[in-house]
Amino acid sequence: MKYLIIIAALLCFIGIFDLPQRFYLLLRIIVSLIALIIIFNEFRSRNFWFLAFILIFILFNPFFPIYLYLKPFWIVIDIIVGLLFSYYFYTLFPKKTVKEPETIDIKHQEIPKTRDRIIK
Repeated sequence: MKYLIIIAALLCFIGIFDLPQRFYLLLRIIVSLIALIIIFNEFRSRNFWFLAFILIFILFNPFFPIYLYLKPFWIVIDIIVGLLFSYYFYTLFPKKTVKEPETIDIKHQEIPKTRDRIIK
């Protein structure tokens, strides 16, 4: 699933350019499908991601498409959605914490040293 999120983000960034209408239909299908998967994953938490991807699903749904007729609006939307997918992908990986080396507390015992040693 993680790599599908990257594919959706890349398709959103590619959608900035002037491409045939079939690409935008494919973009709508893939982005809405990935948004729906994320909605199911985030359903219990009901946090920012849940609401953001519901809006993305509504905006990109292929069944009842929303037409904004002007390309500059879609360019801004594609950039924002691509950035949201990219940031969501980044949040899926756990943050690595630097492990501090374990310190072992050993009481230092001083060994008595004598100056003169008797050698036999």
